[in-house]
Amino acid sequence: MLSINSLKIFCLSVGLIFSLNSYAEMETISIVPTAFYSYRDFEYSVGGAGGVQGAINSLGAGVTVIYQQFYLDIAGEENPRASEEETNNLLFTNTVDFDRRDLTLSFGYAINEAISTFIGYKYGKSTITARPDSPFAGEEISLTGDGVFIGAGGVWSVRDWGFISFSAAYAQLDSTYRDLTVDTVKGDATGTSLSVKWKAPITENLFYDLSLIRHDYRYTDFDKIESDISEQILSLRLGLAYRF
Repeated sequence: MLSINSLKIFCLSVGLIFSLNSYAEMETISIVPTAFYSYRDFEYSVGGAGGVQGAINSLGAGVTVIYQQFYLDIAGEENPRASEEETNNLLFTNTVDFDRRDLTLSFGYAINEAISTFIGYKYGKSTITARPDSPFAGEEISLTGDGVFIGAGGVWSVRDWGFISFSAAYAQLDSTYRDLTVDTVKGDATGTSLSVKWKAPITENLFYDLSLIRHDYRYTDFDKIESDISEQILSLRLGLAYRF
């Protein structure tokens, strides 16, 4: 998606608990800052009749705190430069700038050495801005979603090379849509996120990971517009994490 989510699925550290615990005792508290780069292919459409489709280069950062079988994770991600894209059947015609911002907070629990569950809160905002060559130059369409998600994941070691993990989540969000004709309207959103991650150590405390993340969200029940809005984001992410 343009998931609204921006979300990792959503910056979740499923698999992080166990890969780190291979090197540290669970009775200690571990603090793990993370930085990552994402190439995100997105699609934003209104009423299934077209919209914006393109790619975003995003940067993100976060921190995970791990204690025994529990972890707390917070992370944010956004594209530092707007993505210039063509539109189709949107309020704005011609070329637009597209921006995406995400923030997630999640709390997880390891059921055993292979399975964990998590709950959390996420915020995501997509912004479409008409470029100077448009008759609506500077005008914006924005879509915001925030709410809770719940999910589960599993992790498996691959010899002594590293770990592969999988996670899935479902989100229930409140949404806000705004453009130059209807101003601000409220609605609801539901969505799913799927993530596959490879994580391996570079040194005893430094790790890299490569993730493939898919977000699918649908925004409905707006109080002033009839069309539903859908967002999809497929992300390829490369991250570095250091355990203190």
